[in-house]
Amino acid sequence: ALTLHKGITKALLSHAGIPTPAFAVVQNAGDIQRVTLDFPLFAKPVAEGTGKGITSDSYITSPGALERVCRRLLEEFRQPVLLERFLPGREFTAGVTGTGEAAQVVGVMEIVYRNDATGIYSYETKARYQELVTYRLPETAIGERCTQVALDTWRTLGCRDGGRIDLRLDEAGVPNVLEINPLAGLHPVHSDLPIIGSLTGLSYHALIGRIMDSAGARISSRS
Repeated sequence: ALTLHKGITKALLSHAGIPTPAFAVVQNAGDIQRVTLDFPLFAKPVAEGTGKGITSDSYITSPGALERVCRRLLEEFRQPVLLERFLPGREFTAGVTGTGEAAQVVGVMEIVYRNDATGIYSYETKARYQELVTYRLPETAIGERCTQVALDTWRTLGCRDGGRIDLRLDEAGVPNVLEINPLAGLHPVHSDLPIIGSLTGLSYHALIGRIMDSAGARISSRS
């Protein structure tokens, strides 16, 4: 439930010492003038998923664009806007199964944009991923750093059974948490978590089995 509000999620991660980009939450149009973050920024609705509300306009480089994009998102989605300092590094998503200390990372997948220098993982990009992006496994060192941050995030927020953590490297190469997906899509072809499984040799059947095993063990421990 915590992860449904991206601003609250980031505040908790920051408090726990888990790296996440500097951010501000724009509750209304009056808040726009009070934003003090350095450009470039990235804007998205505070409580949407699957890239909803994210377009090329989400990458903001000027006060004028900040005003325009925030006002549009506030009106269209009728919810606050999350602003983050845009990180210039590579982007990854980590699949996680299990709960608490039993949680484990299925794999870390890099998202490589074919025709977009800034890298905007929008709703359209996800729908057309086969032509717009390349998915690949990163080198071991970066994969291990992403794995640790993902596990720390998963356990800190009390996520359960199966989901994903989205990350991006900052200027120093440190993986920062962009977003948590505690109920990740499970379409066997188009969803990121099963794609991660296929890249790491984990079948769709085995992935679903891990999620069900975690839920079963968690529920039986209550009785």
